[in-house]
Amino acid sequence: MVTLIFLIIAFFSGAIPFSIIFTKILSGKDVREVGDNNPGAVNAWKTGGALIGMSVMFVEFLKAILPIWLAYQYFDISGYDLVLVSAMPILGHSFSPFLKFKGGKALAVTAAMWLALFNVESALIIFGLLAIMYTIQKNDAWTVNIVHLGFFIYGMTTNISNEHISNSQFMFLWIFASLVMVYNHRKELQSPPNFKRVKDLFGVKYD
Repeated sequence: MVTLIFLIIAFFSGAIPFSIIFTKILSGKDVREVGDNNPGAVNAWKTGGALIGMSVMFVEFLKAILPIWLAYQYFDISGYDLVLVSAMPILGHSFSPFLKFKGGKALAVTAAMWLALFNVESALIIFGLLAIMYTIQKNDAWTVNIVHLGFFIYGMTTNISNEHISNSQFMFLWIFASLVMVYNHRKELQSPPNFKRVKDLFGVKYD
């Protein structure tokens, strides 16, 4: 029963469209009508500036971290029950009932999920890989998916499991998160990776 309650809480926590709410209140703009039309933290930053973007990023992280952290810290939810709870903010954000079951790309929510489960270690790896990929690759959809793959390789080779989640459960959750991530970026991924930035870095000429 406790797990079921947390599944519901985590889903609806993830479903709250903070990027739309914050951007509308603070700038009067609808984040879905500007930029890439994605109701997420990155587009909120592009639309409303750093203050709005950072505010949205903060609450987007919290809406995933809080239910996951509370589930294992205070209610001893672990294993595949925790995997299910951890998946709910991603589902809620991507298919929000408040937005007619549409939503954002869940990048911040996915990163927050890994942060909630594996603490600072996951943040260092994810943001470190993002920094590297961003300097060499221009297609953001490919960047985030390659980074997510890199995090999986890191997790499996370093035995990232802890007392709450095993390696096999980590793999199961990663596969789920990756499928949602690919689905959310399906249009952008139709274009091939673009290494224009690394070409610029090394002075390579191209048409």
